Amino acid sequence: MISSQPKWNSRQVHNHLLKRYSVRPEALTWYQTDFTGIWFGCFESDDLVQDHPVTMLTRFDPGGFFPLHGHPGGEEILVLQGNFTDETGVYPPGSYMLNPEKFNHRPYSQEGCLTFVKLRQHGGESRQQIKTNIYSLPWQPSIIPTIEVKPLYQQAGFSEKVSIERWHPGTVLSLVVESEVKEIFVLEGTWSDELGDYPAGSWLRYPPNCPYTPSSIEGCTVYVKTYPTDTTRFIVGADFQHPLQNCRLGGGFA
Repeated sequence: MISSQPKWNSRQVHNHLLKRYSVRPEALTWYQTDFTGIWFGCFESDDLVQDHPVTMLTRFDPGGFFPLHGHPGGEEILVLQGNFTDETGVYPPGSYMLNPEKFNHRPYSQEGCLTFVKLRQHGGESRQQIKTNIYSLPWQPSIIPTIEVKPLYQQAGFSEKVSIERWHPGTVLSLVVESEVKEIFVLEGTWSDELGDYPAGSWLRYPPNCPYTPSSIEGCTVYVKTYPTDTTRFIVGADFQHPLQNCRLGGGFA
């Protein structure tokens, strides 16, 4: 990679939960990191909040790796391309993991990989660890006949819900108004609303009480996460400790 690429430092990116945002893949800035063969493309960050949440793509060049580290506030990973590997196994495309805050690992990728990652948004010592593959899960019907769903995460005591949705070609909804924050990451096809079209690799966030008109003419598959605005997304347990060999990613998150 060329060395003229910008270097990642923690910053404010799309940090207001009550604002509507969208990022298409061609608009995403890739940042070099201090870790061998690792690049960040950030959708959301706020360095003014202690233990702040981050939503991003992480790209591993072949042989790219992180040293041993833990995750205050936990982490959520969806493997998009290539094989993501750590001490617990090799995870091919479609692998979904929610690792609680006491989980430590040394991730790497021999051939390179691309992952969708959410950091410091899954705190709480009773958080369940989830490991599955979205391609092995069955589709379930939703209340809308042209939309099917694969639930990934919902746990008593925590407000977040995570799922995969498949929108059949020609699906159009009129004036949707969310009661919670809704995040979308487009995995396949094109998601659209009244402001434009969003191909695979796009990230969107809709705030509550903001009417919009989602559709998919060709059909699409999307990652969906919902949570209320008063959710404390970055709870870090008081007894959290990084392992002795740790990494601090960009001066403020790990």
